[in-house]
Amino acid sequence: MGIFDKLTGSKNVQLTPKSALVLSALTVVAADGVIDEAELGDLAKIVRGDKKAVDTAIQVLRTTQLPEAMDLVANCLDEKQKLSTIAVLADLAMADGVLDGNEKKLLQQYVEKFGITEDAMKPIVDTIALKNDFSIFS
Repeated sequence: MGIFDKLTGSKNVQLTPKSALVLSALTVVAADGVIDEAELGDLAKIVRGDKKAVDTAIQVLRTTQLPEAMDLVANCLDEKQKLSTIAVLADLAMADGVLDGNEKKLLQQYVEKFGITEDAMKPIVDTIALKNDFSIFS
């Protein structure tokens, strides 16, 4: 244990699949530098009152650089959880109606870390694009 660990918190936090989902979600909603009301509402749906998962995710986020945090998330999830997580992350990134450059870059990094193929991503992207295309109701 280092002298300053009491001040910064321990890096020996054990992620659960739920806290890994919350951690990845936090990184995506904050990627554009702003967390708006729609994104906060979507985060609340993911968390479902699981304060421990949020606390764990925030602790890891505060004490870990983004690439290492992404590795922790990837190592915590099984294949089905990775697909579900990337779908959630893509939907979160579109919560404000715009997929900005930082969000897109971060999503691509998660896809690579998770080892998800373009063929596996296509139906996810198509569904989220359809879900968020309100112009079809005009």
